Amino acid sequence: MQTIGRPPDTTLRPEEFWAVNDVSFKVAPGDIVAVVGANGSGKTTMMRIISGIYKPTMGSVIYPKPLKVTPIFALNVGLRNEFTGLENIKLKAAIFGMTEAELKRKLDFIIDFSELEYALETPVGNYSSGMRARLSYSVAIATEPDLFIIDEALAVGDSLFKTKCYEHLGEYVQEKERAVLYVTNRIRKVMALANRVLVMRGGKLIQDSHNAKAALEYYINDIVGDNMTDDLREMKLQKIRHFEM
Repeated sequence: MQTIGRPPDTTLRPEEFWAVNDVSFKVAPGDIVAVVGANGSGKTTMMRIISGIYKPTMGSVIYPKPLKVTPIFALNVGLRNEFTGLENIKLKAAIFGMTEAELKRKLDFIIDFSELEYALETPVGNYSSGMRARLSYSVAIATEPDLFIIDEALAVGDSLFKTKCYEHLGEYVQEKERAVLYVTNRIRKVMALANRVLVMRGGKLIQDSHNAKAALEYYINDIVGDNMTDDLREMKLQKIRHFEM
């Protein structure tokens, strides 16, 4: 990734490291790809490169045709507490690049999907965190991207609403040639949604599998590591499986 004010250079200075290095994979229409890995493994940086927020120092992101990409890294960014829910829908739509005509066509969908019709005239400062996330997520998915990039942003609302999001994404990628990339370390979420899992470590892609359960076992074993006795390692693995799977 190029640093502002510094010319592109592949020679690392002391204490520098590659945030993402030698990573290559293809995403097919219909894919819902989960990206997992320990903190600092390069997941978010990779998503920002794919979405065009960061420019890579080397390599490139190749799309087979012009694609509409909608990334969401922080759902609450852009929301104004003093504005009503409806005013914030218009604001978020503009941030995501929707025209006034597009918003007019999609407004009913956004209101229906967010389930916030009763609170549209209420200032968002009075919303709960779940309500705010639901509003922002509904606007994001209404942009109808060909590639939807989600970074830890599916913890929206209560269990019923999260289930609705999961089901909708499964249908969404089948409607047209669409795909979803989402970053999460929540294993149950991966098992509920993904048909493919990428495992990152130290900026590299170390596992790419359509067998989500096998990939997650690989991930769990990788984060536990080997610097412990066999008994301690097995105890930690059992605890992770108990709480996460």
